[in-house]
Amino acid sequence: MRTNRVKNFRAAQEQHQQNLRQGILDDASSLLMQEGANALTMRRIAETVGCSTTVLYTMFGNKQGLIDELYLRGFDMLQQYLEAVSHLGNLRNYIYALCHAYRNFAMANQTYYSIMFLKVIPEYTPDETNLKLGQASLKLLAQAIRDCFTGEESEDKAWEIARVIWATVHGHVGLEMMNYFNYSDVSAPQILERALQALVNELLPDLDNSQ
Repeated sequence: MRTNRVKNFRAAQEQHQQNLRQGILDDASSLLMQEGANALTMRRIAETVGCSTTVLYTMFGNKQGLIDELYLRGFDMLQQYLEAVSHLGNLRNYIYALCHAYRNFAMANQTYYSIMFLKVIPEYTPDETNLKLGQASLKLLAQAIRDCFTGEESEDKAWEIARVIWATVHGHVGLEMMNYFNYSDVSAPQILERALQALVNELLPDLDNSQ
C-alpha cells in the first residue's frame, strides 16, 4: 500500500516559503552589518542570495516591505528573550533580569536592534502599527512595576517608570555597541546593573516592601 510522503502539499509549500524568507532576511541582515545601510538595495540583496530582483519584489513587495519584515522579526525575537525570563522569586531581581534580557538581545542581534531603534536605515520609517510594538515590548516591565503600587493611578505611573528605565537601558546599549564600556576592571553588564540599582532605588524606594 502506497504511503504519501507529503501529507499536506500546501503546508509543505508554505513551510518552504517561510524558510526561504527567513534565509533572505538573514542574508539581508548580514549584508547590512558587513557593508552598511547603502548596501541594502534590492539588487544587492538579490545578488547576495542568488535570485532575481523579481523574486524579492514578489515576496516582499518592495524594499520597505523587506525592511518591515526585519523590523517585525526583531520585535518577535526581543519578545522571546523577555518572555524567557523567570518571574519566580524576587520582584526587584525580575525587573533587573528583564533589563539584562533586553541588553542581551541587543548585543546578540545588533543589526535587528539598529533597525528597530537606531534608525540605521535613514529612509525607513515604520508605520504607526509597527511603532506601537516598541511600547508593547515594555509590557512585561510595566506589569512588574505596577505590582509595586495600588490605586487607580498605578497603571500610568508604572508605564512612566518603565519608560524611564527603558531609556536608561537603551542608552547603555547604544554606548556599549560603540565600545564605550571597554574597561578591564568592570564589565558592561556590571555597569548596567549599577545603573539599574540606583534607578530602581530612586524610582521604586518601597519595592522590596511591596513583595
